[in-house]
Amino acid sequence: MNGRSLGAGGWVVAWLAVLACAAPDQVAPPAPSRSSESEPKPPQRIITLAPSLTETAFALGLGGRVVGVGDYDQWPPEAATRPRLGGLINPNLERMVALQPDLAVLLPSQEDIARRLETLGIETLILPSETLEDVETAYRRLGTVGGVSATAEEAVAAFRRRLAPRAVARDARVMLSLSRPVGSVATVRIAGPDTFLDELLGRLGAVNAFADAPTRYPLVGLEEILARAPDVIVEIYPEAVSAATEAALRQDWQRVAPRLPAVRDERIAVIGGTFTVVPGPRLPELYEALGVALGKNPPSVPPLEKGGSRNPESPSFLKGGVGVDFSHPSPGFTPGATQGHPEGCETKAVSGLSLSLDLRRRERGWAEGGRP
Repeated sequence: MNGRSLGAGGWVVAWLAVLACAAPDQVAPPAPSRSSESEPKPPQRIITLAPSLTETAFALGLGGRVVGVGDYDQWPPEAATRPRLGGLINPNLERMVALQPDLAVLLPSQEDIARRLETLGIETLILPSETLEDVETAYRRLGTVGGVSATAEEAVAAFRRRLAPRAVARDARVMLSLSRPVGSVATVRIAGPDTFLDELLGRLGAVNAFADAPTRYPLVGLEEILARAPDVIVEIYPEAVSAATEAALRQDWQRVAPRLPAVRDERIAVIGGTFTVVPGPRLPELYEALGVALGKNPPSVPPLEKGGSRNPESPSFLKGGVGVDFSHPSPGFTPGATQGHPEGCETKAVSGLSLSLDLRRRERGWAEGGRP
């Protein structure tokens, strides 16, 4: 990845929008019933319409049966040899039917597609894909339907071993930035609550600085980032990042917020790779990378409640709550506003806070390098 434009960011936004469409408590339907008297033959022609689902199928050894994948599916390399079936929201139904699949594996947000396929006699399997538990569920349910239950159980056991909790971050407050373009810090898309990224932070002993955000992947403004004062900033990208781009990303923060703890203490990490934004079998790779990033000279900070603020003049601190108060947003916050995402997926833009004039002046002091 070179230059000022991070080209893969577009598909990442679409992918995160699809994930955000599912309610946190949404439960996928049970796997199709298969009686012992008429045990059907496991599917031999499978199509998978999302990166996590494709990776799960291949991880279970079902790659030889996969005959079609989604446009955004990049791993494993063998997936690139399969016919492409369209995007996450608008796959090509005609192309899917032409492949004569006997099973289509989809996300909960793709239920409309599932219904259309079922009317054509194609069996569907809807699998959740957001949390660590969802990954295990996908392993088991696809393993059952695919006739490889033993392999699925082995995969789940290995997944759990590699994600065993290990506190390396000492309650450090971490902001996870997703595909931020070089030179742009006015608004940043971050990982919020109820996400696999939030869970990974917790297993490493860290605290998500935006654990109380109103949505899973909101856009937040610089002013709010300054108020949260993260100890560590992790920039995440879905492709490899060049050394020059890494330097430019760090310079962005040094330019606008040199007194921010993460900037002052040189705790800005950049993680790039196709494994970073897909909640699937390769999450242990991201876990390892985050562990390395957070384990480098961890800051000595007092334990905080999840989402808590260390700014003694922030509204939440004065009220004894946790995090910045989202219940009284500034004009920059539009509840329910969509950011151009398809099918009404809501990703709220959070670009301001209801702060006192004095606090705003203090925050400007952070950005200007003065004493907050």
